[in-house]
Amino acid sequence: MDLISSRLLFRPMEERDRRFMRRFLSDGELTRWLPVDYPCPMEQVHLHVDRRLEHWDKHGFGTFVLEEREGEGPVGYCGLEHVTETPFIDLRYGLVQSAQGRGLAFEAAMRVVTYGFHGLQLPRIFGAAMPDNKASVAVLTKVGMRPDKRFDCYGSNLFTASVDRVAFDLKAQPVTHTGIYGAHG
Repeated sequence: MDLISSRLLFRPMEERDRRFMRRFLSDGELTRWLPVDYPCPMEQVHLHVDRRLEHWDKHGFGTFVLEEREGEGPVGYCGLEHVTETPFIDLRYGLVQSAQGRGLAFEAAMRVVTYGFHGLQLPRIFGAAMPDNKASVAVLTKVGMRPDKRFDCYGSNLFTASVDRVAFDLKAQPVTHTGIYGAHG
């Protein structure tokens, strides 16, 4: 299943994305805000990608690779995944530096959360960010997430939040450029 938004194409992560993820996950600047064990040594990148691919196979959803509609090649990732051994579905995202600061993380997060609630019928979606990562905390807040201490999968030093479908739908009503089935949906 591929998704679109006004500026982004979303496609399920595939084997061919190992090279992009290797560059992304081994870059100390791009991974400085990820909660655990980053940047990755090269051998760990393969395990990371294997877990993303296995999630798609097992659950039928997971992490998408993002490409700008008017660009070439991946600019990041965004998706929903089960946190291992928990009932939580976590919103995950990251962008290369050239794609940061243009609202793409929010656009991707809105599209993926909309898909989670309306396509997958999820009851609640969680998110976490390092408290000092103001941009990521802002994305979680803008998609309607509010602090939620139940989401403690990555340690107590994170900003943890969640949103349920009703609260999200109330928050998302004014957003028209990221409809359920694509841009201007």
